[in-house]
Amino acid sequence: MAGFGNKYKGTNPNHNRQGLGRLRRAHATDGNRIGGWERIADDDEKTDKHAQVQKRSHAGEHLLAKFNRLAGVLGASAALGEPAEICGFQGKEVMVRLADGASKGEELLCTVRQVLKKQVKGVKNPLCVGDRVHVERLPDPVISAISPRRNQLARADSHNRSLIHVFAANIDRLVIVSALREPDIKYGLIDRYLLIAALNDIPAALVLNKADLADPAPAVELYRALGIPVFATDCITGGGDLPAVKELLHGRTCVVAGQSGVGKSSLVNALHPQFRVRTGTVAEEGFGRHTTTSSRSYALPDGGRLIDTPGIRECTITGLEAMDIALLFADLASFQPMCHFTDCTHLHEPDCAVRSAVESGAIAPSRYDSYCSIVDEDLTA
Repeated sequence: MAGFGNKYKGTNPNHNRQGLGRLRRAHATDGNRIGGWERIADDDEKTDKHAQVQKRSHAGEHLLAKFNRLAGVLGASAALGEPAEICGFQGKEVMVRLADGASKGEELLCTVRQVLKKQVKGVKNPLCVGDRVHVERLPDPVISAISPRRNQLARADSHNRSLIHVFAANIDRLVIVSALREPDIKYGLIDRYLLIAALNDIPAALVLNKADLADPAPAVELYRALGIPVFATDCITGGGDLPAVKELLHGRTCVVAGQSGVGKSSLVNALHPQFRVRTGTVAEEGFGRHTTTSSRSYALPDGGRLIDTPGIRECTITGLEAMDIALLFADLASFQPMCHFTDCTHLHEPDCAVRSAVESGAIAPSRYDSYCSIVDEDLTA
């Protein structure tokens, strides 16, 4: 699919079926349209494959709801501790930033009570950066209670697809960073991050870094047409739209995410030099080196938070159906009601309005390729 292969597959966010149900109803039409997997007699193999995928569930689909129920059960001891926010990790210990009183802003290394670790199942990490917690200062600081999450960003664990890796919680905006060159821009990875954001109702923005190495205009035009704020920057020289990016993030809790080597840490340094985040060089293969090894939250003078995340080379989607993904791709969703079949996957059915829109140029080929790579490779793996 347009050279994306298996590398830039997608994400494994938590499935909000109620929200997707509303999307489906919004795109429904009258009863005269054919809804016919069973009527496509010449494509039984593909029909059976996608029917099986659509019946499949994932242990992390309701992870956010489970986490919040657990937070309610374990929150009774909150009065015994000080409110804090997780801002990083050091080995098995958790770094928290105290949120109240005379110690506000102080950072402490804490352990986590085993009951919390044991009760949050189906995830690689029971707690993440951005979680609100309570800390008791016993002989050694310990996280004694957790608070419900407003939202979260998650993907499949790269080593075990049965686990979800939650990399941030309680987010106001997702900032996707992509280099234009060194490494080359990966439209598939950008689209997968946009899918995460749409699924979790988190506004997204796109920063196209290393604008001195290539023309950002095609990517800027593509994503601005989708309603995504797009900025072209050169974080090394401080050129481009850096002031506009800083204004967009003002007072908000924002996650900076993207492929390794695209300049996420350089962006943090360009916006707030006082943090002196470690940066690295791009590997010879062009994939980028991992200089940020775990998520880290930085408190901003304006009251916001900036969360730098490790770079990734591969993401995977599970727990969604083809129609769910199509409806979360806004450009594809606008043509969904015009398809001949109500459950059209836009891959092989006749009279597909989405494929016709790709052929006419109304939908960018890179966007359709991203959709196909998720459905064909991720959902059937």
